[in-house]
Amino acid sequence: MIEKLRRNFESGIAKLKWFSGLLNERLKVEIAFFKYASRAEKLRRERDEFARAIGERVYEERQQLSLLARDENLKGLLKEMELVSEELDSMAEQASRMGREK
Repeated sequence: MIEKLRRNFESGIAKLKWFSGLLNERLKVEIAFFKYASRAEKLRRERDEFARAIGERVYEERQQLSLLARDENLKGLLKEMELVSEELDSMAEQASRMGREK
């Protein structure tokens, strides 16, 4: 009788370890996804700020559109915006791969 109780207890512990391992892996995936989502949202806000700054600069210089091609500040903002957009695309691809893996 005691032997049967011991086996059932060990079997229960093994199942509990399996379930806790499964839960642990799932939580790791969920936390990683939330980190990606948070970073992506931050990058989107940053990109929007660049777009807003570009729009304001274009509006200010609307009378002299030929100057836009030579404006180093505007070129820098556009380059930063492109880099942020590329990082967003990369993160979206990583999140997509992560979703397919688990």
